Amino acid sequence: MLNLFILCLCCVMGLSEKVRYDNYTLYNVQPATEEQLRYLNDLYKGTDVLDFWTVPSTVENHVSVVSPPKSREEFEKALERQGINYDVVLEDIQKAFDDQTRTRRKRDSGMYWTNYQTIDEIYEWLYELARTNSNVVTLIQAGRSFEGRNITGVRISRKSGRKAFFIDGGQVGADWLSPTVVTYLINQLVTGDDPEARTASEDFEWHIFPIVNPDGHQFSQDSVRLWMKNRRPTSGSAIGVDLAKNWNSQWAVSGGSFNPSDSNYVGLGPFSEPETRYVSRYIDTIGTNLAGLLSFRAFGQRLLIPFAHTTDPMYNYRDMLTIGRRAMGSLAVKYNTQYLVGTSKEVHDGSTGTIADWVKHRFNPPVVATYQLRDRSQGYTLPVNQVLPSCEETYDSVMAILREAKFINVL
Repeated sequence: MLNLFILCLCCVMGLSEKVRYDNYTLYNVQPATEEQLRYLNDLYKGTDVLDFWTVPSTVENHVSVVSPPKSREEFEKALERQGINYDVVLEDIQKAFDDQTRTRRKRDSGMYWTNYQTIDEIYEWLYELARTNSNVVTLIQAGRSFEGRNITGVRISRKSGRKAFFIDGGQVGADWLSPTVVTYLINQLVTGDDPEARTASEDFEWHIFPIVNPDGHQFSQDSVRLWMKNRRPTSGSAIGVDLAKNWNSQWAVSGGSFNPSDSNYVGLGPFSEPETRYVSRYIDTIGTNLAGLLSFRAFGQRLLIPFAHTTDPMYNYRDMLTIGRRAMGSLAVKYNTQYLVGTSKEVHDGSTGTIADWVKHRFNPPVVATYQLRDRSQGYTLPVNQVLPSCEETYDSVMAILREAKFINVL
């Protein structure tokens, strides 16, 4: 939970300069017993100082935790008293954040995928892509965010009457990787020279939104690098809702918080936020034609399959598990990046209220999954030298998902 005092202060005062994380330490903590897991869960629920990037969920599933300088010694001693193993991933996460923005470059007619992209760069590029490829690309807008920013995407279609795929990224403000990965997919589908990409753009109509949470994304660029939620005031001085848990499927059953100050606050109800309402309404317009949905976010190296409705006899859980495992095998070929595949309950924190669960429940398309991209330890500090490899391997896996789904006659 993002309960660090400095971040709360920023929310209240609306600081005009960026919050810094000098000498904040990133840990990889590994609970080995149920007792150690309970201890970390109690710490996660009770701390106002530590920042848990991942929820303690299962034994031997590592937990990413950030400590401010003043609490580092106390935190390490507490872990040692409990016999909990940990690794120091980064001594100073501010240096990692500085490196993420130092090497940005942009070209006139496109973008590089060797760095993280800003919302202005992404939107400008989408406009240009639609202008120069008007026979294939149409600019689309689902609606406006709380602060009035357009939720902008593209529709890619080479032939009419095709089944549709919906792709989204950027539901979490601090997640700079998924919008960049999604724009890479767009670029391959529109201008790439891979025959599989050309076939994919002919066989399906693609509706793609790189940034569902434009306000949170911009705020993470301008002020608080680790901002997770959207930017709508909720209760008292609290701001924002976790959009990734605000969808109308098993909303708030598990994995979220009812405390408006927490970073995983689920809101007052499903679709309480303008961003999730507008995007869900857009999906409604194509829902009956959906062949699949792929949602992208950082981090964890997992492919999550919807689980909220696995008892439904119409739900092809086994098929999607097979597709996912084979596709993650293809993802690993280029850089040996290993993904876990399964439901959130099986391989992650069991969170509900996700876009994937909602789409699967409402429309039951055959292919639905959520990517948690690189990596398992560095999280939101992922270096820029891993951006392009992440884009490339993720693209390979998306093509593999289509290929494997066709092979077992799901698509």
